[in-house]
Amino acid sequence: MAQAAQAPGRLERRKARTRAAIVAAAAELFQTRGYDATSIQQIAERADTGVGTLYGYFASKDDILREVLFEARGQVLARYLATIDSRTTSIDRLCLALETLGVYLRNNRRLLMAVFQAAVRDRPVDEEQAQWLYDQYAEIISEGIARRELRAVPLDAAVRMLVTTYMTAWLGVGAWKGREDDPALPGELEQLVRAMLVPA
Repeated sequence: MAQAAQAPGRLERRKARTRAAIVAAAAELFQTRGYDATSIQQIAERADTGVGTLYGYFASKDDILREVLFEARGQVLARYLATIDSRTTSIDRLCLALETLGVYLRNNRRLLMAVFQAAVRDRPVDEEQAQWLYDQYAEIISEGIARRELRAVPLDAAVRMLVTTYMTAWLGVGAWKGREDDPALPGELEQLVRAMLVPA
């Protein structure tokens, strides 16, 4: 008979708590001070651990930022999944997914601007997350097209246009500067998505 999986031991629980404390400390400092203005030393102090211990968990500040964003994405993804079921139409699923992206962008605006700045300095921070996001929207749209719930559009261009529009709008970049906190923005973006993809 197979043995049931054992609960994590004391050492594993302590390591998990330390890792969580580092990520929570970094998230708070990145949001309040900014990514560039936050040092590894400050993160370690806020997490009540040593710099050497911190480096035992993360190789760099970019790695910590990656983990902070990964956890934030997991939280909003869980909320999104709780709002859909098998009866949710493709357009509603897509609009809810884009709304979830908007919430993630709004809540992590300062961190994501740091990601973009790092990318400009040729230090990609979150390419895996960007690819994951692209794949999720591509899947929703392609399934919707197959079910004839969405208009047949060029998949790659549609996904890139939607993600880019939502990112720049919610972050207030370029032509969207000043609109990022406009309460009308979510409704206007959803209206555009529906107009573009719902068959006539």
